[in-house]
Amino acid sequence: MERKKRALILAGAGASLEFGAPGTAELTKAIETRVRADEWMQKCGGDDAYLQISQALAGYLEDGEHAVNFEHIYHCAHELLFTFEPIPGAVNEYRPLLVPLITCRIAVEQQALRALVEGMAKFIVAEVSVACEQPTPSLDPLTTFLAKLREHHITRIYTTNYDDFLLQAAPDLYTGFDSALRPDAKGFDGQEFWQKTDADCVFHLHGSVRLGFGLPQTRDADLGTLHWFDGRAEALRYASYSGSGERRMDGSETRRTSVITGLDKLSHLQHQPFSHYYASITRDAMVADIIYVLGYGLSDLHLNARLREARRKNPKPPLIFVDYWPNSFLEDTAFKIGSDHKTIEMLHALHMRVNYDSYGGDKYGSGWTLAKDRTCAIWDKGFLAFLGAPGELDHILAELIGS
Repeated sequence: MERKKRALILAGAGASLEFGAPGTAELTKAIETRVRADEWMQKCGGDDAYLQISQALAGYLEDGEHAVNFEHIYHCAHELLFTFEPIPGAVNEYRPLLVPLITCRIAVEQQALRALVEGMAKFIVAEVSVACEQPTPSLDPLTTFLAKLREHHITRIYTTNYDDFLLQAAPDLYTGFDSALRPDAKGFDGQEFWQKTDADCVFHLHGSVRLGFGLPQTRDADLGTLHWFDGRAEALRYASYSGSGERRMDGSETRRTSVITGLDKLSHLQHQPFSHYYASITRDAMVADIIYVLGYGLSDLHLNARLREARRKNPKPPLIFVDYWPNSFLEDTAFKIGSDHKTIEMLHALHMRVNYDSYGGDKYGSGWTLAKDRTCAIWDKGFLAFLGAPGELDHILAELIGS
């Protein structure tokens, strides 16, 4: 019996925006509105902390306030928590080492920063949960694409998005948690996870609107452990955690949240279920027969490293890269490859020799650019248009894998 081939899918914001998920600018504005209107934020000073951090970054970053987004603000609030003196008598392991060397340069209380960090994470879940209630347009094209892919491939999907659109399109995908519907929280089973390495799956690398903190929902839950909720509303009820964080080696800690945001995602990835997801994508990248990068802007260096290793294999696994360029990939990147973060990573991390030096590329159909070495292809008309042109994808796959 012929071995079933394996497909690795890495999905980013571009695979969700056209179904109604908020973009970075939209989400930043919505979070600011919630922070400023929330009574607890006002009482604790979280609203003032948000404003001070935002204003400081606007005066520092190029393009001013237009460059500032919610991940910047969250990251600064989170890290500023550890510029304050530790409690008297704290042992060295709980004394943040940078405290005697740096100072907080804004007038804000530690409790305000803590409230802001916890509040922002919950507001993110709330905003994305609303978008998930009624995807626009229909998810049917996504359902069709996934079903066709799964016919011939063990399909291993990893997403950096918080929404559940992929799971709505294919509800039987394994998430790392028990698939049987339950009204209460479901715990993560690491032993079962590693017995399902050939299951079609979707793993939320940076958290999900279905994740929350188990207690008091489950009697066997460890304090501060993330659980899965089949209902988004129930997950939102338990989306924040006000207890202790996860200790880091420098004496500080990572605040526990159901979604991973900010700029230091690696610290969160050391804990379950994310540590298992991260180990799994490393394995799946190295054994993939084909890789799909769908609307992922290549901004997470820890994930790019996995793709880089996979594309160094000999032979390279074919790569389908789906994103959006206003005109076409070849036109919009002419003489500009390496001038922005995404194209730099496409060239160096993904080893995509397209429109670079003498490599060029061959246009096909309504939005494809096929690399001359036939190891990768780029779709430049956005994710929905990609889903709407399955015949063109079949042609590209024939060029890449010869079938």
